[in-house]
Amino acid sequence: MTITDPPEQPSASRVEPVPAGLIASIPERAGTDVRAALEHGNIGEAVAAAVATGDLSLAVDVVRVGWFALLHDDRRDSVRQTLDQLSTAQLMAHPLLAMALGLVYNADGARRSKAIYYFGLAAAGVRNRPGRLSPAERALVLTSESAALRLMGKTSLSVSSARAGLQALEAIHEGRSELIGYLPRLYAQLGTSLFYGGQEAEALHMFARGFAEAGPSDRSSFGNLAMSAGIHALAGNLAEAGDRVLAARGEPWTDEQRCMYVGTFYRIAEAVLALERFDVVQAQRHLDMMKHDRRSIEHWAVIARVQALTTLLAGDASRALVELEEYAVLRGGEGDTKVARQRLCSMRSLLHIALGNYEAASTVLRSDGGNSPQDHVDRARLALATDRIGEVYKELRAIAGRPQSVRTSAEALSVEAAAGLRAGADRRTMAVVRQLASLLRHSDQRIALHLLPPDDVDSIRRTLEGIGAHDVLEPAPCEPVLIQPDRPVLTPRELAVLNALARSSAVGDIAAELFVSTNTVKSQLRSLYRKLGARNRDEALAVALHRHLISAAEI
Repeated sequence: MTITDPPEQPSASRVEPVPAGLIASIPERAGTDVRAALEHGNIGEAVAAAVATGDLSLAVDVVRVGWFALLHDDRRDSVRQTLDQLSTAQLMAHPLLAMALGLVYNADGARRSKAIYYFGLAAAGVRNRPGRLSPAERALVLTSESAALRLMGKTSLSVSSARAGLQALEAIHEGRSELIGYLPRLYAQLGTSLFYGGQEAEALHMFARGFAEAGPSDRSSFGNLAMSAGIHALAGNLAEAGDRVLAARGEPWTDEQRCMYVGTFYRIAEAVLALERFDVVQAQRHLDMMKHDRRSIEHWAVIARVQALTTLLAGDASRALVELEEYAVLRGGEGDTKVARQRLCSMRSLLHIALGNYEAASTVLRSDGGNSPQDHVDRARLALATDRIGEVYKELRAIAGRPQSVRTSAEALSVEAAAGLRAGADRRTMAVVRQLASLLRHSDQRIALHLLPPDDVDSIRRTLEGIGAHDVLEPAPCEPVLIQPDRPVLTPRELAVLNALARSSAVGDIAAELFVSTNTVKSQLRSLYRKLGARNRDEALAVALHRHLISAAEI
């Protein structure tokens, strides 16, 4: 259980005793009441017993060994009442207790604003007492601080805390698992903070570390496996995602883990792998198997994006957009934050393009997009759909040589191949098509090829068939994903100017040929370029060739 989700209702059958090895790390001065409570998994009772003796250092040790069981304990109210009695000075002197109190308040969705106060106290305590905290206590506080900052949308600060938390863990050279219960979950929290902070490579390394701490011998390492599977799937690393999914399907993991919060990214991975086979029924089944509160789960934007893609590939772009917007509204103010809008920008723009709402897509990309490779590819896709071929190349040039995910690379190559084929299969375009075929074959991706206007998809398919790349063409969706854009109709005078433009670039020559003034030619050229989505003669002729408005022999 993380700090971001309301805990499931506890039941007697789910209460688990604290492992004996962790209890053994409790100081000998702990009374029998404290030890008995821990042995029965009653963390709240153990905390209350320790505080009642006035020994707050002992209370810290109790919280340390029962950290991840704290929110499952059916005596959370007693924990809150116990720790609420402590003064601000006492809580700052024992940051782990302040953080625990914040966690308990955070589990109550209506009182999360108060949780932030205690998170702040804990952070201040860590800064004010750096040399007096044990590495284990410091690691727990920093990990939870990182998660709290992540919850509040302060991703850059969250990343800093995650890195500091890792350093604290590394400072424990021996017996880490005897000092901190469910150690793999700490790595999972740190990795999640790094992921949402845009540090995907670091996050995957953190999840690998967390899984390596215990592997399949400890069920608490499942979160690391699940997160890794989902992130690889989202990035287009399907082979890596598939390996982790196969592992997650087996023992010792349980169906409960695969369906609850900790298994969210496992289900995301399963859904994305199914979508790459265009098996929308299977993808939807995995999404429906998730059990969480849509109003509070922190992974909501990822879930909303994959759900929207599933509905889009099922052939209903309108419903996909409605569902996406409903999910954002359900989140209240959080759904309209800058961070949330950025996370939904790519999918929102794609859905608007799929519906032919090009102005809406442009508005989304302009207001919510940034400078990431995916943002440039999204803008290139819109430019392609609106016949602005020059803009396609401009956006794609902006990401040349920049690190990008395999999925983004596949989408970029698909868009570039489509733009090139509109003007004819020259040497550069054929090189792009071959590169696209190689990437699709190597990564097993198929979706990227179909996020284009239908005519462009058909053109690329024919070209791939021509070079013998039939293997990357199947499977395919039953229906086109995007609509075919309406093309503006040229007037007879504009067609005459276009034909003259094919023979000469000089305005004076065109005016003389058509027996009109140069100002008239300039005006008609502006109209012609606007309709063709071109900025100059070369772009206009390229688009005209693609639309068969002129022939290559006329140029």
